Amino acid sequence: MLKKVHSYLLAKSYDFAMRNTEKRCLQQWRSNLLSQARGNVLEIGAGTGVNLQHYPGHIAQLTLSEPDPQMRRILQKKNLTTPTIPVHITSWEIETTGMPDSSFDTIVSTLVLCSVPDLSRSLSEIYRLLRPQGTLLFLEHVASDHPQTLHWQRRVEPFWSLCAGNCRLTRDTAVAIQTSGLEIERCIEAPMAGTPSFVRRTIRGSARKA
Repeated sequence: MLKKVHSYLLAKSYDFAMRNTEKRCLQQWRSNLLSQARGNVLEIGAGTGVNLQHYPGHIAQLTLSEPDPQMRRILQKKNLTTPTIPVHITSWEIETTGMPDSSFDTIVSTLVLCSVPDLSRSLSEIYRLLRPQGTLLFLEHVASDHPQTLHWQRRVEPFWSLCAGNCRLTRDTAVAIQTSGLEIERCIEAPMAGTPSFVRRTIRGSARKA
């Protein structure tokens, strides 16, 4: 019961809580990143659908996976206002999609890899699902490169994770992407405006499957 209440509150408050940061930086970052999407596209952890408005009209199909039922309910409502792209909404968790190898040309992850239960396993599944020369487009907040901030991230992380949907503050996501076998082609680092220092450092870019 407590988990359902937490899920409901997080889903209802997410767009409101992020509105300032979206205006100050995330909207532009999302637009620039998702303009690179092509072919058959999978977005993992699609949440409340904040990326929907940024997908280019030329992609073949868009699959949105969101395991949280409260988030997915909001996502389905937003999708009704985005009729130009063929969209399929699923409840998949990225570790267990059940899809065949090489199913997608592009996989999108925006502020998601911080919260998956097993980062290595999730990236292995992303690698498996991508077609040869397929691309992972990512936008993630990561562990700070300043020792004092990293120290506070480690202290705050258990409480933050509990309140913020399993979000982990200390993941080195760029290294994890490379370890999975994907080759990072472009990676931009920038502070996420309007957020506490312990979630401010972000990376965004693309990684390709050979």
